[in-house]
Amino acid sequence: MPQPVELMRYRCYEIFSQSTGVEIRTAIKSIESHGVVSERSGRILLRFFKLAPKTKPEEVTQIRFICEPDEAFGLSLMIQQVANSTAPCKEKLSPHKFASGEHGEETVTTVSVEKWERSGKGGYALTVGRGKDFISVPVPLAKFQFAGEFLRTLSTEQSWVERVEKKHVLSQTL
Repeated sequence: MPQPVELMRYRCYEIFSQSTGVEIRTAIKSIESHGVVSERSGRILLRFFKLAPKTKPEEVTQIRFICEPDEAFGLSLMIQQVANSTAPCKEKLSPHKFASGEHGEETVTTVSVEKWERSGKGGYALTVGRGKDFISVPVPLAKFQFAGEFLRTLSTEQSWVERVEKKHVLSQTL
């Protein structure tokens, strides 16, 4: 007899274009000390992905960008600003940098939102870039604005921390 599947609920919004997409959802950052989790805190995950399968082994098909709550809030404000603009424009979050690989090469990841116009057509896009790899997700205005509102909501909901409670012993002096 098959085991029942346990469904897990989490806050998530997905946007799909013809060839790419972005998933916006809650995430958790854990800090370990001596193999034991000593702290967890709320984050917001942006996972950009391509809908087509890999054509080369080294091809990147998804890029993750994890925001702190205030970064997600800032991104929501940028989306609102770009959506209200009468001219094409682009706004970027501060880049995330981390060392990777054997030689500690620095990897830089950026997220941007834009209103674009080309050849008489226009629209909105959420884009991530890491090194030479980019994934851009064109979106209609309503989904663009909804993504901004969703990020705003998650930014406050994910402003939390769980820490090990430390008991302090007070010494009494007589």
